[in-house]
Amino acid sequence: MATKRLKEQHTTEGDLEPKSMAEDRISDLPDSIIIHILSFLPTIVAIRMSLLSKRWRRMWNLIKVLNFSVSRDVEFFRRPNNQKNNERKKFFNFVDRCLNRPYADTSIEKFTLEVEYYGGRHRMDRWMRFPLKKNVRELVLHIKRARALYCLPSALLSLRSLTLLKLNGLELTTGSGSPIVNLPCLKELCLFNVVMNDQVLNNLLLGCPCLEKLHVHYCCGLLNPQVLSLSLESLEYYECNRYFIQTLTVEARNLQSFEYKGVSVRKDSCNVNLFHCVGIKHLSFSDVCMTGRWFEDLIPRLNSLESLKIDSCYGVKHINVRNQHLKELDFDCRLNRTELTTEIIIDTPCLESLTYSGCLTFRISVSASNLLYADINVCGQLDKTAYDMEWYTSLIKFLSEFNGTKNIRIFCGSEKALIIPNELRDIHPSPLSDVKYLKVKTALPLFRKEMFRKSMHWISPSLETLTIE
Repeated sequence: MATKRLKEQHTTEGDLEPKSMAEDRISDLPDSIIIHILSFLPTIVAIRMSLLSKRWRRMWNLIKVLNFSVSRDVEFFRRPNNQKNNERKKFFNFVDRCLNRPYADTSIEKFTLEVEYYGGRHRMDRWMRFPLKKNVRELVLHIKRARALYCLPSALLSLRSLTLLKLNGLELTTGSGSPIVNLPCLKELCLFNVVMNDQVLNNLLLGCPCLEKLHVHYCCGLLNPQVLSLSLESLEYYECNRYFIQTLTVEARNLQSFEYKGVSVRKDSCNVNLFHCVGIKHLSFSDVCMTGRWFEDLIPRLNSLESLKIDSCYGVKHINVRNQHLKELDFDCRLNRTELTTEIIIDTPCLESLTYSGCLTFRISVSASNLLYADINVCGQLDKTAYDMEWYTSLIKFLSEFNGTKNIRIFCGSEKALIIPNELRDIHPSPLSDVKYLKVKTALPLFRKEMFRKSMHWISPSLETLTIE
């Protein structure tokens, strides 16, 4: 019988001595690397880290990224039985002390401030002078309205060093008129929950000749906004659910990506004018009332269009998607609304990927000879009693539109949704007779795996690979 040899281990006297603590490799890093690491931390954490050693203490003044957040940082000032107002006051004093410290460099790369505003502009205006003095390149301001709405000082809209500006929860419309804007280096502008009028938006765009990315999300006060820019490449516009716009006009010849999100409770349509943006490659519409023919007239004109997303759009029963260059289409009609589109005709010879989410009452016609992948999410049928002959007949007809696709993924509620009755198999041809790769997933667990597998092979008799998740 073989014996197991044990490896002998010899212990020396030195091995009995206690092990020293793990080697401190951070202290061996150059100052520039340590400063870079500290810049990724919230400012209050970076200050605490700088107290670890005398060497780190002097590095605090060299950090070029400042990040203050009342919702996050107030926890550092919390003490047992402390009043919340007292914690907030300590946070305000902390920001005051930080901004009054001497900094070795004359410029700051990024300044982020998230704070509640209760009125009284003196302190807030003093804080706003800091990015002006330090020639900040990236400015992120989230001013939560507590009792009053803070109006951004117009001087910040002439901070020539800015490359990124994100504003949330404040006002840009001034009492004396629209502010003068001079932001020659600004590349990205994000406006969230900002109060402004059409003229303010126009002035912003005129003062940003190098702007490439613009986000306008849930902003109040706009009626007929115009986005006019020669440099803009990406635009996101999310409509405010309290103030509906009438017309959105976009004239940006270099625009490549446009995303528009409407309001689901809106009964009329917003006229979206993109006819001067023929170079768009990526287009997305969500919760849009598509009355009229503006959508069907728009799509064929976009000769560079590569991807299109239509999510929960309503107002018309039929949508035609005709484009000679489209490669990716995502269509989602899962919302239970009577105004939702019920038929889509797809005529896209270059289409490679198609994603559909919805119920089988929706009719689809697909003419896409180069389709490589289809992702089908059949929703709304978890009740087993809902699966009758009409359901299965609709399913067979629906799936047949995707025959010829190289790879298909199907998601549905339960296994019964895809177990086709034998009497229907006898009178209908297999809907996916040419499909070779099929992946199937159900929301509920599988109990009749063999019947399910046989049904899948009837649906796709030429299968080479079947994956059941």
